[in-house]
Amino acid sequence: MTNNSCFHCGEVIPEGVNIQAQVGGVARDMCCIGCQAVAQFLDDHHHQQFYQYRADEKPHQPVSVTPPDVEQMARVAADWVIPLSSDKAQCVWRVDGMYCSACAWLIDKVLSQLSGVDEVHINSVTHRVTVTFSPSVIEWAAIHRQLTQLGYQAKPAHQSTNDNNKPLKQLLVSGIGMMFIMTMSVPLYSETMAVSEPVIRRFFVLLSLLVATAVYFYAGQTFVKNAWRGLRNRHLGMDVPVALSISLAYFVSVYLSFKGQGHVYFDSMTMFIFFLLLGRYVEQRIKKQNLDVQTALMDMVPISAERVVGTGTETVPIGELDKGDVLLIRSGETVAADGQIVSGQGHLNESLLTGESKAVNKDKGQAVYAGAQLIKGELKVQVTKKRHENLIAEMAQMIEKSQSQKPVQVMVADRVASYFVATVLLLALVTLLIHGFLQTGMTLQALLAVLIATCPCALSLATPTAMTAAGVNLVKHGLLITQTKAITDLHQIKHWFFDKTGTLTENQMRVVKTIDCGRGDEFQKLDVPLITAALQQISDHPIASAFHHPSAGIKVEQAKEWPGQGVEGVIDGQKYHLGSRSWLASLSCDVPDLDSAHTVVYLASDGTVVAGFELTAQWREGAKDVIGQLNVSGKICHLISGDDRQAVASCAEQLGFDQWHAKMTPSDKQSVLLQHQPAVMVGDGVNDAPVLAAAQVSISLKQGASLAHAASDWVVLGGSLAPLSHAVQVSAKTQRIIKQNLAWALLYNLSVTPLAMMGMLPPWLAAIGMSASSLWVVLNSRRVVGVKS
Repeated sequence: MTNNSCFHCGEVIPEGVNIQAQVGGVARDMCCIGCQAVAQFLDDHHHQQFYQYRADEKPHQPVSVTPPDVEQMARVAADWVIPLSSDKAQCVWRVDGMYCSACAWLIDKVLSQLSGVDEVHINSVTHRVTVTFSPSVIEWAAIHRQLTQLGYQAKPAHQSTNDNNKPLKQLLVSGIGMMFIMTMSVPLYSETMAVSEPVIRRFFVLLSLLVATAVYFYAGQTFVKNAWRGLRNRHLGMDVPVALSISLAYFVSVYLSFKGQGHVYFDSMTMFIFFLLLGRYVEQRIKKQNLDVQTALMDMVPISAERVVGTGTETVPIGELDKGDVLLIRSGETVAADGQIVSGQGHLNESLLTGESKAVNKDKGQAVYAGAQLIKGELKVQVTKKRHENLIAEMAQMIEKSQSQKPVQVMVADRVASYFVATVLLLALVTLLIHGFLQTGMTLQALLAVLIATCPCALSLATPTAMTAAGVNLVKHGLLITQTKAITDLHQIKHWFFDKTGTLTENQMRVVKTIDCGRGDEFQKLDVPLITAALQQISDHPIASAFHHPSAGIKVEQAKEWPGQGVEGVIDGQKYHLGSRSWLASLSCDVPDLDSAHTVVYLASDGTVVAGFELTAQWREGAKDVIGQLNVSGKICHLISGDDRQAVASCAEQLGFDQWHAKMTPSDKQSVLLQHQPAVMVGDGVNDAPVLAAAQVSISLKQGASLAHAASDWVVLGGSLAPLSHAVQVSAKTQRIIKQNLAWALLYNLSVTPLAMMGMLPPWLAAIGMSASSLWVVLNSRRVVGVKS
């Protein structure tokens, strides 16, 4: 637009018309009162972006938008959007430009206010933003557009991310500029090499100005953009004092350079831009290499698979795999998708998925998971889950959700950091006034040092980096965290409750004895194995694994499972109940009391008990060691079970429990646990939902496909209980690291602030101190990753 054009509509302003409107704090020329009213309305309602996105095109001209290819847009949506249900979807983005908790706060605040957005989870450590939304209300593109308008760049988190080289280029530019300007400064300020000729001095200063300009507008733009983004959205981010300090140093030095007098700060400005970028670059590299477990999980899956087509095979990207496809997996290859073996046999290494180092032998009909490596054999696997639904994707989502949650310590630190920035600006103002009043000659130096040295970056990193490191360590040892608060809570809790069947025992049970309960003729007429197997088809409880029959597919009508008690159903017009003694007794059945050290269940036909079954299972690996270690560490272990007294007492004696309770219903278990809060509950997750929900920390054992149904704070991925002892160790270590980080961050800021205000701390040294402080916090948190069992 020309100078005599209306800022709003672009038309030529008639002669003699002098109408203006304030747009973004700047007076703009308008052609008429109508344009003035519209422009003022946009400004008053903070919609100045209208002019930014309109660019130079006049309102009556259509904006040049290339019509999108419909098919291509569908592919993009499929790559960015994960369907959750018929009316819910999810996008997971990796966001560039998000450096601290202030950025996370801003994104969360803006996206949460969008109509149709249900949940926003942000991980400021790994720079991931997870948004759950209703596609019928808001499109994924609108959410992405809002992120872009805030000044961030978002791309799908599951895509392989080759980080751009801009941060490294900025670091190199600032480093080279710093060295050049420091070289120019030596003859200006060194007593032995002092330049006396004004012309030569002015040449060196102007040459420094040229280099400093490149450093400020290229390398320093990160801080300036982040600060402006926060201020534009009415939020004081941590880059505000940094941007203010380098801007003051640059523009004051530019003024003094042209004025030809006074001390310039080009050397200090380039130096602390370099050290700030260096600290941030190293910090981000450490986070990426050690704390981004989601990327490590997704990297376990190959980018392509060999799909069986007719009598041959074809290589296809995993994104094109669909349910029902059959894959050929050869020895040494990695499984590309969750599925079921349709032919072949082999040994698979699932250690990266479950934390267990032993190879697992699998045969036809068994499930395999993406990321597992076939050590020996050859398999044909039918795909049962798409890429976004497989076990690795579920694990990554659960980890992301846990890392994006904010425990009390993080929320307190965020609030403190937000107020701290305001305090820093206030201290800077006080410093300016004091030095100006006393005329110390160190006003600018002290002001810059205060703004740089007191930035609370280390404080905001203290807790989330330690929590993330703990999550990485635990996943490597076969434990998945779904609620971050549980990490710091676990080691402090004294009372531990354990379910028996399926938790302390293996999932697979077997019948060791079948008993005729006094109904010989009736018992002989019934096909007991077929009936019990048919009834247990509807149950996921470990007891169901004891009942198998090749013809168990008979029709069961009115089938129903009673959690923790048993199952019922009608077969050929006759009603059956299969379950515990206490449950059948509550149904007015005359149940014999079988004196057994095994788990006992009974089969009743139309209210009459016809058979009893003694079941057994091996103790789960690590069960006895875990109970022993908890006892030694001062914990009180409780065994709660629905089994009869003798079976529970025998279990308690063998494993070393302090206290035990038998014949417990789910409500009974919950009642006992509530009497000993805070408590930890360890269950198999099948019928222990009420008591797991009641516990301060809940831990469930889930295998494979059942992982998606886990509602516990912790999930044991493998078949051993040994990781629980490690979890207590990591919990205690994490709490100590968080305390160390917070103490260091507060001690550093409190100690350097007086020095900076008095002008005793050079700006370049303040930059080194702030960067080193943040880096120390990240490195200290990284120690949690190395905790071993």
